[in-house]
Amino acid sequence: MTDYIEDSPIKNKNRGGQPPNSIWEDINKGEAVGSGKFAASCKYCKNTWSRDKVSKLEEHLSNHCPDAPVAVVRRYMTKVMEQQVKSKSSKKKKYSEGQIKFFIACGIVFRIVEHLFFINFIKELNVRYNTPTREVLVNQLLERELAQVNFKVNSEFEKETNLTLAFDG
Repeated sequence: MTDYIEDSPIKNKNRGGQPPNSIWEDINKGEAVGSGKFAASCKYCKNTWSRDKVSKLEEHLSNHCPDAPVAVVRRYMTKVMEQQVKSKSSKKKKYSEGQIKFFIACGIVFRIVEHLFFINFIKELNVRYNTPTREVLVNQLLERELAQVNFKVNSEFEKETNLTLAFDG
């Protein structure tokens, strides 16, 4: 009798569930930090995350990674835009989008959104609307708006054959 198995086919059992997200083609998966959660680092700019959502990693590749190839940026920019289109359109979403545009266009600091006077002002306008937190404003709404602007700018650039950029000042 032998102590080892010769030529026995070992079958890999399909564990089921969702297939791995395609984000792991462009992000290095680190050690497990929880059930289904992993540390990660960008393959292009070496930015690291101790634990984050896949949507945050996609936003990094679409909007913030300075070293990502154009094809990768475009792929994730499209993904982020598709997620926005799929999300339910509601009055609350429109209010929040208008609010982030207002804050950006007027140069207002985001911490104002949590100030009692601002909250009371918004409540006077619409009692049922709850203002988003500063974190939601910056981490979600600003990222969505940035993705939309980048997507529109890139699609305009793709249409052009000759382009001249001029800077004043």
